[in-house]
Amino acid sequence: MALFLSSITLCLREHTFKKTAGDVRPRLENPQRLQLHTVSALTECGRLCSRSSSCIDLQYSSTRRACITGHTEDVSDGIMSQSGLFDLYNWYFKDPETCFEIKRNNPTAKSGEYYIHPTAPQFKGVSVKVYCLMNDTHQMEYVTLPNRNFGHYPERSNGDCDEVEESYLTAGGVGMGGVTEYLKIRVQPSTMAVVRNDATFVSGSKTTPLDYGQAEDCYSYVVTCKKIGTFHINTLGTKMKVNTDLTWTVQVDSFKAHVESIAREENGAIIDIECGGWCGGCSPKGDMLLYPNPHDDKPYTISQYTDIFPRQES
Repeated sequence: MALFLSSITLCLREHTFKKTAGDVRPRLENPQRLQLHTVSALTECGRLCSRSSSCIDLQYSSTRRACITGHTEDVSDGIMSQSGLFDLYNWYFKDPETCFEIKRNNPTAKSGEYYIHPTAPQFKGVSVKVYCLMNDTHQMEYVTLPNRNFGHYPERSNGDCDEVEESYLTAGGVGMGGVTEYLKIRVQPSTMAVVRNDATFVSGSKTTPLDYGQAEDCYSYVVTCKKIGTFHINTLGTKMKVNTDLTWTVQVDSFKAHVESIAREENGAIIDIECGGWCGGCSPKGDMLLYPNPHDDKPYTISQYTDIFPRQES
């Protein structure tokens, strides 16, 4: 998404417009609240909007020199239909940087989905949607995962890898099997690092949850035997993805462990890890960081572009 800021000073008052999307058609669900103007430049379009107390956004086409202003109430010369490609602008207010800031500015704010502007350098100029867990003493940021993210510690074993597989776990694996599902992952806005051991929004059958991105099994002590512990990461729909240079390493307390495979799809938004040991497995090496994902093409509706305020989402 392109970012373009234009400042217009009028009557000692400065208005800033933020380009929020390109090549969109005017919103016509209520055309009586839209006005069409012929202008010479974006600044003129901005002045027209600034002079009206009911104007909340504008759409401008540099090729057509056309300006459409959107209003909170019906206007006398509202347009009935219009086609063409326009750029959409909204009154620009910088999103808060943390859920703490949201709570500080609005002590009645409840837990829910909000937009923040992380201070992590890779998110410069980019706002993201997070779930704010609002408690009286602390506020924490989580990313809601629209798709399944889960680790599977199989309840199977084949100690000497002789093809006589047992449908239960032995040795140190007894009681360790099951599935760990992550519905949300906690992040640190200053770095957008995933707090992988936060199990606040975890479900599943595994008594001791796997950390996010951790793959383990207790299948076989034979090094050459296939490892079957898995973890599936899928950040599609969040507009973010895990850093593409992230690797996995064998945990220090694992025996006869190795990484079986790491597969990436959807420009790195989907990662499948296979690893295991006797017993043990693999964890990400270093910090797991989130980055903006420009290839996450989950469609936005026009209303998602234009109805930016209020920024809380139910």
